[in-house]
Amino acid sequence: MSTATDQFTESPTLTAVAIAYRNPDYSLIADDVLPRVDVPGINFKWQSYDEAEAFTLPDTHVGRRSAPNQIELEGAEKDGSVEDFGIDVPLDNATITEAKRNKYDPEKRATERSASIVLLGREVRVANLITDPTNYHSDHVEALSGSDMFVDPNSDPITTIEDLMATCWQKPNQITFGFRAWRAFRRHPKVVKAVLGNSGDQGRATKDQIAELLEVKRILVGESRVNIHKPGENAELHRVWDNTVSGQFIDRTADTTGGLTFGYTAQLGKKIAGTLPANMGLRGGKLVRAGESVKEFIVARRAGFLIQNAVAPEA
Repeated sequence: MSTATDQFTESPTLTAVAIAYRNPDYSLIADDVLPRVDVPGINFKWQSYDEAEAFTLPDTHVGRRSAPNQIELEGAEKDGSVEDFGIDVPLDNATITEAKRNKYDPEKRATERSASIVLLGREVRVANLITDPTNYHSDHVEALSGSDMFVDPNSDPITTIEDLMATCWQKPNQITFGFRAWRAFRRHPKVVKAVLGNSGDQGRATKDQIAELLEVKRILVGESRVNIHKPGENAELHRVWDNTVSGQFIDRTADTTGGLTFGYTAQLGKKIAGTLPANMGLRGGKLVRAGESVKEFIVARRAGFLIQNAVAPEA
Protein backbone atom coordinates (compact mmCIF):
# COMPACT_ATOMS: atom_id res chain seq x y z
CA MET A 1 0.00 0.00 0.00
CA SER A 2 1.24 3.48 -0.84
CA THR A 3 1.87 5.93 1.96
CA ALA A 4 2.59 9.64 2.10
CA THR A 5 6.29 8.83 2.25
CA ASP A 6 6.52 6.86 -0.97
CA GLN A 7 4.73 9.25 -3.29
CA PHE A 8 6.24 11.33 -6.05
CA THR A 9 7.77 14.59 -4.82
CA GLU A 10 8.35 17.27 -7.41
CA SER A 11 11.75 18.92 -7.19
CA PRO A 12 12.08 22.55 -8.34
CA THR A 13 15.75 21.91 -9.11
CA LEU A 14 15.12 18.79 -11.19
CA THR A 15 12.08 20.38 -12.85
CA ALA A 16 14.30 23.25 -13.97
CA VAL A 17 16.69 20.68 -15.45
CA ALA A 18 13.84 18.93 -17.31
CA ILE A 19 12.48 22.19 -18.69
CA ALA A 20 15.88 23.41 -19.84
CA TYR A 21 17.11 20.08 -21.19
CA ARG A 22 18.11 20.04 -24.83
CA ASN A 23 20.64 17.62 -26.27
CA PRO A 24 22.81 19.81 -28.52
CA ASP A 25 24.02 16.78 -30.45
CA TYR A 26 20.62 15.23 -31.12
CA SER A 27 18.23 16.82 -33.60
CA LEU A 28 14.53 16.65 -32.64
CA ILE A 29 11.98 18.70 -34.57
CA ALA A 30 8.60 17.89 -32.97
CA ASP A 31 8.32 21.27 -31.23
CA ASP A 32 8.73 23.04 -34.57
CA VAL A 33 6.46 20.74 -36.55
CA LEU A 34 3.59 20.96 -34.04
CA PRO A 35 4.34 23.88 -31.69
CA ARG A 36 3.18 23.82 -28.09
CA VAL A 37 0.20 25.85 -26.87
CA ASP A 38 -0.98 26.15 -23.28
CA VAL A 39 -4.36 24.79 -22.19
CA PRO A 40 -6.26 25.66 -18.98
CA GLY A 41 -6.87 22.13 -17.72
CA ILE A 42 -6.70 18.40 -18.41
CA ASN A 43 -9.92 18.65 -20.43
CA PHE A 44 -10.62 21.48 -22.85
CA LYS A 45 -12.37 22.48 -26.07
CA TRP A 46 -10.51 22.98 -29.35
CA GLN A 47 -11.40 24.11 -32.87
CA SER A 48 -11.09 21.79 -35.87
CA TYR A 49 -11.01 23.27 -39.40
CA ASP A 50 -11.91 20.78 -42.09
CA GLU A 51 -13.51 22.51 -45.04
CA ALA A 52 -14.28 25.86 -46.63
CA GLU A 53 -15.89 27.56 -43.64
CA ALA A 54 -12.49 27.94 -42.03
CA PHE A 55 -11.16 29.83 -45.04
CA THR A 56 -14.10 32.22 -45.52
CA LEU A 57 -13.29 35.88 -44.95
CA PRO A 58 -16.14 37.93 -43.47
CA ASP A 59 -16.95 41.44 -44.59
CA THR A 60 -14.78 43.73 -42.47
CA HIS A 61 -16.06 47.04 -43.86
CA VAL A 62 -17.60 49.31 -41.20
CA GLY A 63 -19.97 52.13 -42.06
CA ARG A 64 -19.45 55.48 -40.36
CA ARG A 65 -22.45 54.95 -38.06
CA SER A 66 -22.75 51.18 -38.05
CA ALA A 67 -21.27 48.46 -35.91
CA PRO A 68 -18.68 46.01 -37.29
CA ASN A 69 -19.88 42.59 -38.39
CA GLN A 70 -19.49 39.86 -35.82
CA ILE A 71 -17.87 36.49 -36.30
CA GLU A 72 -18.16 33.42 -34.14
CA LEU A 73 -15.19 31.18 -33.42
CA GLU A 74 -14.75 29.31 -36.70
CA GLY A 75 -14.46 25.57 -37.06
CA ALA A 76 -16.10 22.67 -35.29
CA GLU A 77 -15.70 22.62 -31.53
CA LYS A 78 -14.33 19.34 -30.22
CA ASP A 79 -13.47 17.91 -26.84
CA GLY A 80 -9.81 17.34 -26.07
CA SER A 81 -7.63 16.28 -23.18
CA VAL A 82 -3.93 16.00 -22.48
CA GLU A 83 -2.17 12.74 -21.64
CA ASP A 84 0.69 12.13 -19.25
CA PHE A 85 4.08 10.94 -20.51
CA GLY A 86 7.03 10.19 -18.25
CA ILE A 87 9.78 7.74 -17.41
CA ASP A 88 11.61 6.68 -14.24
CA VAL A 89 15.36 6.21 -13.93
CA PRO A 90 16.38 4.12 -10.87
CA LEU A 91 19.28 5.14 -8.63
CA ASP A 92 20.46 3.10 -5.66
CA ASN A 93 21.59 4.97 -2.56
CA ALA A 94 25.11 3.52 -2.67
CA THR A 95 25.60 4.94 -6.16
CA ILE A 96 24.16 8.29 -5.11
CA THR A 97 26.46 8.54 -2.09
CA GLU A 98 29.57 7.62 -4.07
CA ALA A 99 28.70 10.02 -6.88
CA LYS A 100 28.13 12.96 -4.57
CA ARG A 101 31.38 12.21 -2.81
CA ASN A 102 33.03 12.78 -6.19
CA LYS A 103 31.03 15.99 -6.77
CA TYR A 104 28.84 14.40 -9.44
CA ASP A 105 25.08 14.97 -9.39
CA PRO A 106 23.45 11.65 -10.36
CA GLU A 107 19.91 12.98 -9.94
CA LYS A 108 20.51 15.76 -12.45
CA ARG A 109 22.02 13.29 -14.91
CA ALA A 110 19.11 10.90 -14.42
CA THR A 111 16.66 13.75 -15.01
CA GLU A 112 18.40 14.62 -18.27
CA ARG A 113 18.24 10.99 -19.35
CA SER A 114 14.56 10.72 -18.46
CA ALA A 115 13.74 14.00 -20.23
CA SER A 116 15.60 12.80 -23.32
CA ILE A 117 13.52 9.60 -23.50
CA VAL A 118 10.26 11.54 -23.08
CA LEU A 119 11.26 13.94 -25.86
CA LEU A 120 12.10 11.05 -28.21
CA GLY A 121 8.71 9.53 -27.45
CA ARG A 122 7.09 12.81 -28.44
CA GLU A 123 9.17 12.90 -31.63
CA VAL A 124 7.80 9.48 -32.58
CA ARG A 125 4.19 10.50 -31.86
CA VAL A 126 4.47 13.67 -33.95
CA ALA A 127 6.19 11.82 -36.80
CA ASN A 128 3.42 9.21 -36.79
CA LEU A 129 0.79 11.93 -37.07
CA ILE A 130 2.58 13.88 -39.78
CA THR A 131 3.36 10.82 -41.94
CA ASP A 132 -0.15 9.35 -41.65
CA PRO A 133 -2.03 10.05 -44.93
CA THR A 134 -5.41 9.93 -43.16
CA ASN A 135 -4.53 13.23 -41.46
CA TYR A 136 -4.61 15.02 -44.83
CA HIS A 137 -7.25 15.61 -47.44
CA SER A 138 -6.84 12.99 -50.19
CA ASP A 139 -6.05 15.73 -52.75
CA HIS A 140 -2.98 16.68 -50.71
CA VAL A 141 -1.29 13.25 -50.59
CA GLU A 142 0.93 11.77 -53.28
CA ALA A 143 2.83 8.48 -53.20
CA LEU A 144 5.82 8.52 -55.54
CA SER A 145 7.10 5.56 -57.50
CA GLY A 146 9.63 4.72 -60.16
CA SER A 147 11.06 7.70 -62.02
CA ASP A 148 9.14 10.19 -59.85
CA MET A 149 11.26 9.37 -56.78
CA PHE A 150 13.86 11.92 -55.73
CA VAL A 151 16.72 9.48 -56.34
CA ASP A 152 16.01 9.51 -60.09
CA PRO A 153 17.96 12.36 -61.75
CA ASN A 154 15.17 12.75 -64.31
CA SER A 155 12.51 13.36 -61.65
CA ASP A 156 11.42 16.90 -60.77
CA PRO A 157 11.18 17.14 -56.97
CA ILE A 158 10.85 20.93 -56.96
CA THR A 159 7.74 20.84 -59.14
CA THR A 160 6.34 17.89 -57.16
CA ILE A 161 6.54 19.89 -53.93
CA GLU A 162 5.32 23.15 -55.48
CA ASP A 163 2.31 21.44 -57.07
CA LEU A 164 1.26 19.93 -53.77
CA MET A 165 1.76 23.25 -51.98
CA ALA A 166 -0.57 24.80 -54.55
CA THR A 167 -3.33 22.28 -53.75
CA CYS A 168 -3.39 23.32 -50.08
CA TRP A 169 -6.11 25.79 -49.16
CA GLN A 170 -3.55 27.55 -46.98
CA LYS A 171 -0.04 27.53 -48.46
CA PRO A 172 2.43 25.76 -46.14
CA ASN A 173 5.10 27.97 -44.60
CA GLN A 174 7.37 25.11 -43.55
CA ILE A 175 8.53 21.90 -45.21
CA THR A 176 9.44 18.83 -43.17
CA PHE A 177 11.79 16.24 -44.68
CA GLY A 178 12.69 12.80 -43.45
CA PHE A 179 16.47 12.54 -43.43
CA ARG A 180 16.73 10.19 -46.39
CA ALA A 181 14.31 12.27 -48.45
CA TRP A 182 16.29 15.42 -47.58
CA ARG A 183 19.59 13.79 -48.50
CA ALA A 184 18.23 12.87 -51.95
CA PHE A 185 16.50 16.23 -52.47
CA ARG A 186 19.42 18.51 -51.56
CA ARG A 187 21.77 16.79 -54.01
CA HIS A 188 19.28 16.28 -56.85
CA PRO A 189 20.78 17.84 -60.02
CA LYS A 190 17.73 20.01 -60.69
CA VAL A 191 17.76 21.31 -57.12
CA VAL A 192 21.50 21.99 -57.16
CA LYS A 193 21.20 23.74 -60.51
CA ALA A 194 18.30 25.90 -59.24
CA VAL A 195 20.10 27.13 -56.11
CA LEU A 196 23.74 27.17 -57.23
CA GLY A 197 23.30 28.12 -60.87
CA ASN A 198 25.67 25.44 -62.12
CA SER A 199 25.07 22.38 -64.28
CA GLY A 200 23.72 20.49 -61.26
CA ASP A 201 26.43 17.85 -61.22
CA GLN A 202 28.25 19.23 -58.17
CA GLY A 203 27.33 20.72 -54.80
CA ARG A 204 24.62 20.43 -52.16
CA ALA A 205 21.77 22.78 -51.35
CA THR A 206 21.42 24.12 -47.80
CA LYS A 207 18.25 24.47 -45.75
CA ASP A 208 18.30 28.25 -46.12
CA GLN A 209 18.68 27.97 -49.90
CA ILE A 210 15.76 25.55 -50.16
CA ALA A 211 13.60 27.74 -47.91
CA GLU A 212 14.26 30.66 -50.24
CA LEU A 213 13.67 28.53 -53.34
CA LEU A 214 10.32 27.22 -52.11
CA GLU A 215 9.39 30.52 -50.43
CA VAL A 216 8.77 29.08 -46.98
CA LYS A 217 9.89 30.23 -43.55
CA ARG A 218 11.74 27.12 -42.51
CA ILE A 219 13.02 23.72 -43.61
CA LEU A 220 12.93 20.99 -40.98
CA VAL A 221 14.80 17.70 -41.24
CA GLY A 222 13.99 14.74 -39.02
CA GLU A 223 17.20 12.86 -38.32
CA SER A 224 16.38 10.79 -35.24
CA ARG A 225 16.26 7.00 -35.01
CA VAL A 226 14.39 4.71 -32.65
CA ASN A 227 14.75 1.05 -31.70
CA ILE A 228 11.55 -0.69 -32.82
CA HIS A 229 12.20 -3.81 -30.72
CA LYS A 230 11.34 -4.36 -27.06
CA PRO A 231 14.01 -4.19 -24.33
CA GLY A 232 16.03 -7.39 -24.24
CA GLU A 233 15.57 -8.10 -27.95
CA ASN A 234 18.21 -7.41 -30.58
CA ALA A 235 18.12 -3.74 -31.49
CA GLU A 236 16.75 -2.66 -34.87
CA LEU A 237 17.02 1.07 -35.45
CA HIS A 238 14.58 2.77 -37.80
CA ARG A 239 14.45 6.41 -38.78
CA VAL A 240 11.57 8.18 -37.09
CA TRP A 241 10.68 10.36 -40.10
CA ASP A 242 11.71 7.89 -42.82
CA ASN A 243 11.31 8.75 -46.52
CA THR A 244 8.53 11.35 -46.53
CA VAL A 245 8.19 15.06 -47.26
CA SER A 246 5.37 17.09 -45.77
CA GLY A 247 4.32 20.71 -45.66
CA GLN A 248 2.45 22.55 -42.94
CA PHE A 249 1.02 26.01 -42.56
CA ILE A 250 1.79 26.85 -38.95
CA ASP A 251 0.33 29.93 -37.25
CA ARG A 252 2.23 30.27 -33.99
CA THR A 253 -0.46 32.60 -32.59
CA ALA A 254 -3.16 29.92 -32.93
CA ASP A 255 -4.30 27.96 -29.90
CA THR A 256 -7.23 25.82 -28.80
CA THR A 257 -9.59 28.80 -28.83
CA GLY A 258 -9.08 29.42 -32.54
CA GLY A 259 -6.72 30.29 -35.35
CA LEU A 260 -6.14 28.43 -38.60
CA THR A 261 -3.04 26.23 -38.38
CA PHE A 262 -2.22 22.73 -39.55
CA GLY A 263 -1.66 21.51 -36.02
CA TYR A 264 -0.25 22.11 -32.56
CA THR A 265 0.50 20.42 -29.27
CA ALA A 266 -1.72 21.14 -26.29
CA GLN A 267 0.38 21.41 -23.15
CA LEU A 268 -0.82 21.54 -19.55
CA GLY A 269 1.60 23.44 -17.36
CA LYS A 270 5.31 22.82 -17.56
CA LYS A 271 7.47 19.74 -17.66
CA ILE A 272 8.01 18.30 -14.20
CA ALA A 273 10.67 16.20 -12.51
CA GLY A 274 11.19 14.79 -9.05
CA THR A 275 11.84 11.64 -7.07
CA LEU A 276 10.13 8.90 -5.10
CA PRO A 277 11.61 6.22 -2.83
CA ALA A 278 12.34 2.82 -4.35
CA ASN A 279 12.77 -0.55 -2.67
CA MET A 280 16.00 -1.72 -4.28
CA GLY A 281 19.27 -3.24 -3.09
CA LEU A 282 20.38 -3.46 0.50
CA ARG A 283 20.35 0.28 1.21
CA GLY A 284 17.36 1.27 -0.90
CA GLY A 285 17.28 3.99 -3.50
CA LYS A 286 15.03 6.31 -5.44
CA LEU A 287 13.41 6.75 -8.81
CA VAL A 288 14.07 9.95 -10.70
CA ARG A 289 11.05 10.82 -12.83
CA ALA A 290 10.56 13.42 -15.56
CA GLY A 291 7.51 13.95 -17.70
CA GLU A 292 4.88 16.22 -19.17
CA SER A 293 1.15 16.39 -19.94
CA VAL A 294 0.56 16.99 -23.66
CA LYS A 295 -1.57 15.97 -26.65
CA GLU A 296 -0.85 16.52 -30.34
CA PHE A 297 -3.66 17.64 -32.65
CA ILE A 298 -4.16 18.02 -36.40
CA VAL A 299 -6.34 21.12 -36.65
CA ALA A 300 -6.70 21.89 -40.39
CA ARG A 301 -5.83 19.04 -42.72
CA ARG A 302 -6.39 21.27 -45.76
CA ALA A 303 -3.38 23.33 -44.65
CA GLY A 304 -0.79 20.62 -45.28
CA PHE A 305 0.43 18.02 -47.76
CA LEU A 306 2.27 14.71 -47.67
CA ILE A 307 4.64 13.04 -50.13
CA GLN A 308 5.16 9.34 -49.48
CA ASN A 309 7.99 7.19 -50.86
CA ALA A 310 10.19 10.14 -51.77
CA VAL A 311 12.97 7.56 -51.89
CA ALA A 312 12.85 3.78 -51.80
CA PRO A 313 12.40 2.16 -48.34
CA GLU A 314 15.52 1.05 -46.54
CA ALA A 315 16.36 -2.61 -46.97
